[in-house]
Amino acid sequence: MKYEEALRWLDRVDPAVARPDRSITAHLDRLKVLSAGGGVTRDAAAAWYALCQEMRRQADYYERDLIRRLRSDGLTWAQVADAVQAQLGSRQAAQGKWKRLIDPGRRTTNGDMRRGGRPKQTDTT
Repeated sequence: MKYEEALRWLDRVDPAVARPDRSITAHLDRLKVLSAGGGVTRDAAAAWYALCQEMRRQADYYERDLIRRLRSDGLTWAQVADAVQAQLGSRQAAQGKWKRLIDPGRRTTNGDMRRGGRPKQTDTT
């Protein structure tokens, strides 16, 4: 179930849960309370999961922008780790954790189930 479908499902089942003024965390908290009272239906579990995925997507988006901003301000990887209190032991650990977020040449999928990288070479001889 996708995020928008989850919100539509929540609105049909319990409009109080899906109020537009509620944040994703408020939706998640309400689902947690509702699930404590009984079994969670398959649709409720799917909606709950879709909300969790949306939170992860948003967190990745904001983390990427934060790290890019700090690096563009001239901070080293060690200073970035210190600024966000990441408690990483070295510059290499910080770079390993976040470099994929800011690398302009980061690999993307090309649609044929291969994870980016160099195109497959064909023998032309």
